[in-house]
Amino acid sequence: MTILKKIRNKSLLLVMVVGVALFSFIIGDFLRSGSAFINQKKENIVVINGEAINCQDYQTRVEDYINNAIRNNNNQPLTDDEQYQIKQMILNEMIDDILLFKEAKKLGLVVSKEEYKDLVMGDNISPLLQQIPSFRNPKTKKFDKTALLHFLQNIENEDYSTEQSSRLMSIKKAWLAIEKQIIKEQLKKKFNTLFTYSILTNVLEARAFYEEKKINVDFDYVAQSYNSIPDREVNVSDIEIQKRYNECKNLYRQKEGALVDFIALNIVPSKKDYQMIENKLKELKKQLESSKNIAEIIQSNPDILYTNAYITYNNLNESQKFLIEKNHAVGTVGIPILVNQTFNLYKFEGMKTAPDSIKLNAVMIPSSMEEIKLKHLSDSLIQVVKKGTPFSDMASTLSKGKTTGELGWMTESQLISRLDIQFKDKILTAKINEPVVIKSNIGIFLVQVLEKTKPIKKYKIANIQIQVVPSQETKTRLYNRFIQFISSNHSIADLRENAKSSGFSIQTDVEISKDQININHIQNTRQIVQWIFNNKKGAISDIFECQNSEYFAVVAIKEHLREGFRPLKSISSVLKRNLINEKKALKLISDLKVKKLNTLKQYAEAMNTTPQSVQSVNFATSYISGIGKEPILNVKVPEAPINQISGPYAGKNKIYVLYITNKNISKEPYDTKCFLKQAQIQNMRWICQIIQSPEFLRENIKIDNYFNRFF
Repeated sequence: MTILKKIRNKSLLLVMVVGVALFSFIIGDFLRSGSAFINQKKENIVVINGEAINCQDYQTRVEDYINNAIRNNNNQPLTDDEQYQIKQMILNEMIDDILLFKEAKKLGLVVSKEEYKDLVMGDNISPLLQQIPSFRNPKTKKFDKTALLHFLQNIENEDYSTEQSSRLMSIKKAWLAIEKQIIKEQLKKKFNTLFTYSILTNVLEARAFYEEKKINVDFDYVAQSYNSIPDREVNVSDIEIQKRYNECKNLYRQKEGALVDFIALNIVPSKKDYQMIENKLKELKKQLESSKNIAEIIQSNPDILYTNAYITYNNLNESQKFLIEKNHAVGTVGIPILVNQTFNLYKFEGMKTAPDSIKLNAVMIPSSMEEIKLKHLSDSLIQVVKKGTPFSDMASTLSKGKTTGELGWMTESQLISRLDIQFKDKILTAKINEPVVIKSNIGIFLVQVLEKTKPIKKYKIANIQIQVVPSQETKTRLYNRFIQFISSNHSIADLRENAKSSGFSIQTDVEISKDQININHIQNTRQIVQWIFNNKKGAISDIFECQNSEYFAVVAIKEHLREGFRPLKSISSVLKRNLINEKKALKLISDLKVKKLNTLKQYAEAMNTTPQSVQSVNFATSYISGIGKEPILNVKVPEAPINQISGPYAGKNKIYVLYITNKNISKEPYDTKCFLKQAQIQNMRWICQIIQSPEFLRENIKIDNYFNRFF
């Protein structure tokens, strides 16, 4: 009882304690789930009207595309800039896919099961499937529906071993991606068709199309530039600039971006670096003069480039020709010649009479089998060709349609660059039309020489090339000098004021967009663009190393630009220039009218210029010869009277006075049907441009882009 009484007395306190504990439990769970929610949001690259593209999903798609690109490029790695282009392309595709499916759903556009079946196995096979090499006949290279149907049957077969099942799952995954693409392309086709046929061409447009080109005019003219009046003679107030901005700010829209100052220091070799290479070449020259085995010299100097081939006289450069023309004997070594940071040292090794080029077929034989089986396969393939089967058919069957083996004509140098010396030597001595197996460093080939050119005198000149590159000492000295300058200047104003005196070239007010690949065509500067959009106004970056260590670069953020209208201060100079030109035009025209001139010659003297002539201009002429784009002339010329002075007219950068010399009015009668068709073609081009634009589906859509956080 005592205990119960104590509990009752403390009930309020107990409720409070339990309540606090319960609240802590709930809020703790909420915070944990909230943390997971926040982390999940942080993994989103883009959010389109609430629908997100997750980083992991995106990265998987990018990696698949990059791996395919590398495979299709003979396993050559892609540059950073190429990889970024792929990333940007995949991102745009994923955004457009979301927008397309949203719009298709609103419009009720779907791909039915029957329609999909027809695209995959019916009478209207998707073009996407028809382009896949596996579904093409190896001989005809045309789409083979039987191969497609056989594939579809196989992926539905469940009777496979564990090892085969794993491979089958991978194939099924790839097929699901193809299915999605087929449906997307069909939806896109429907959407584009709907959009295309929703824009109609009427008879008024057809008539306008006819009238625009009906009158073609030849004329003489004189022009006077606005620069003939100094700017100081024209006043433009801030109020006028503000008014003009309010009138035309829609013309000055901008994407999210930044204004930066940019310093790029080119890392070039020092005099000491050149001297080191020259000393090395002097030693090499002695070795080349005394040694008959160039291969040993090359092996002990891995930075040397050397082509071991005989070439014709016409393919020699001037330095090589000089070496053999001046009665230089075989074995002569020339002096080092510097060309674009690369020293060339030539040795006349020999000459011979031999074919310059050979025409050949070649196909790689699978070498992952036992030697006995490999020999059996090689012998069988040789017999197949000898018995009359075209080499291209045999190669196509062996490679499963990937190649016909037709390499065409190749020189000795090309054989070395594509394969190796061992391959080159054996191929040059092979008999015509006699298939032979040749081993090279990159594999085993079945080769057939078809033709050889007539023997011609050829020369073998060793070309020892050594590129002069900045030493680590040079790079360190440049880096220390650069970092000392950056450390001594803590603001953009300081950088601008002191860059030139310190020996650095600074580019100011460089406009950068978020999706920009590089800055000023310097490779590997995407890392700098990413830094810009992850830092605040006024920040100065550390030193970046760019373009395979050819540049040190630093960037300072002057201002971040929001998406929307450009602020007045950023375009006030442009608006002011336009207003100044307009006032100059009024002044020039007014001064000329006061003089009451009557002939083009008089106008030419008053304007201190000479008359020029133009032929065949109409309302639709996009570019006027000798003038360029000048819309005021397109408007005035067709309506101006013949053999009379017209103007002056104010153009974009000049005023013009015209004298119409000839008018050619088309006698072609107006045919509604004909010109309606021409107007439709013109409109169709315009529609295609709209559809192909990435902005087509993005207008009035809220897109939150966090791409720069990741890439």
